[in-house]
Amino acid sequence: MSLAKWRLVEVGELDITTIALSKLTVPRHRWLEFKRLIGVNNVDELIDRILADRSLLDRVRKVIYTRYRGVLGEAAALAEELKREGVAFIPFYSPDYPEALRRYRLEAPVYRPLGLYVKPPVSLRSRFVGVVGTRDCSEWGRRVAWETGRLVAQAGFTLVTGLAECIDASATLGALEAGGLAIGIRPWLKPLQLPLESRRLLEAYGDRIALASEHYTKPPVSPKILYYMRNRIIAGMSDLVVVVEARPEGGSMHQITWSIRCGKRLAIYEHPDPKSEYYKAYQKYKNYNGTVVLKTTEDLRELLERLQKEGGGTV
Repeated sequence: MSLAKWRLVEVGELDITTIALSKLTVPRHRWLEFKRLIGVNNVDELIDRILADRSLLDRVRKVIYTRYRGVLGEAAALAEELKREGVAFIPFYSPDYPEALRRYRLEAPVYRPLGLYVKPPVSLRSRFVGVVGTRDCSEWGRRVAWETGRLVAQAGFTLVTGLAECIDASATLGALEAGGLAIGIRPWLKPLQLPLESRRLLEAYGDRIALASEHYTKPPVSPKILYYMRNRIIAGMSDLVVVVEARPEGGSMHQITWSIRCGKRLAIYEHPDPKSEYYKAYQKYKNYNGTVVLKTTEDLRELLERLQKEGGGTV
């Protein structure tokens, strides 16, 4: 498989301390003890303080080595497996971590990921446009999603979705057919669970789709919570989030909410059927401050051109 269009990340020198640190956030009693030892209130504070003063990372390493040898052993074993499987672990302080996600600010107890597992091991140092929408879309939604993905790729951005069926898969296909790259954010990577549409895309375009998650294996947490938390990564790493077609109470609404709460650019297509539930979702979010209403895909093309001029389509 050729990965010529990606910048690859070295998987042989993983920071097992940071992998161990990510494991210390659960269960809760372990995290409460650890944050007391380090002197922080939450994960976001820890991230910000390490970014400001890397010497704190040395202190974190010392605490883990002296107090959490068992967790460190688990991290070392996982690092060996990642090497064998060709999976990168990109910590929050790495230049290969998505810059927009590193700057993202959430409200406790929700926090930015301490690291991302990525397969194949490619850099996430890029500019991303997120496309979100329902798993049960109309033909109009499928067509517009495909065109949206195509425009994102042509503008030089990397597409990011959750790789769900319908809107996500159609946007991804559009980007790939235009010669672009796509990232699928999953709640966990192993065992990999993808809908049929996305599995077929991975089989056909595996050299231009990367999968990423803050969890390598499925943790002992409700899948509903994991999918919900996954949505904040898509919103966080995107320079722009485009809503193609959504339901008023569907999962896409979480990504829209994450985008609005944290000041992300949001664009939403005006749905052509005012009697549909998709139109209700459009009405619900079109008037939020800063939301761009897209009447056609040509409106998106112009928006992407403006975004491009702010710093270029790719880093």
